Amino acid sequence: GACSQQQFSIEVAGEIVVYNAVSPNGDDKNPFFFLQYIDVIPETKTNRVIIFNRWGDEVFSVADYDNKTKVFIGLTNDGSKLPAGTYFYKIELPLAGKSLSGFFDLKY
Repeated sequence: GACSQQQFSIEVAGEIVVYNAVSPNGDDKNPFFFLQYIDVIPETKTNRVIIFNRWGDEVFSVADYDNKTKVFIGLTNDGSKLPAGTYFYKIELPLAGKSLSGFFDLKY
């Protein structure tokens, strides 16, 4: 009898998990706004992420956020560095028919 063995892993995705801290200071701990499963669940791959400062001004937005090339790293859309503080997010998920909102801390 010939036998074969194969290993594989399965990741079960459910709801998007929003991490509430961003620390783009070069230590590789929370370097960007991480939205777990946003790029895995078919209904959430089409999205729009908007970041607001504490006065409600939009400072960053991007369509189809993917945790790889389209991420928030503490910079505005024009590349200006944002000050440390509390920021608010809105995640629009049109295919899922809902949106998520909340806040996170930006620290250096």
